[in-house]
Amino acid sequence: MNVDYDVNPEYTMHKKLSNGISLSQEEIEILDEYEIDYRNAKSLNDLINKIQFIADDVDDDILYNLLDVLAERNYYENTQK
Repeated sequence: MNVDYDVNPEYTMHKKLSNGISLSQEEIEILDEYEIDYRNAKSLNDLINKIQFIADDVDDDILYNLLDVLAERNYYENTQK
């Protein structure tokens, strides 16, 4: 089976926002869909907390996946090793 799909780096590449958080267009669209205010998040951890608050109510795999991705990124970017 051969599956064709488009790769769009502009959609998945992280861009730093004015608040210092880096998000992809894909992540921004998910956050916009759930009306999660990522623009005013003070940190990646703050954004994760905002998502967790909504995720508990909506029980959506896409939102849980985003939460996992951001939590892993937060770990690698902000944990002293």
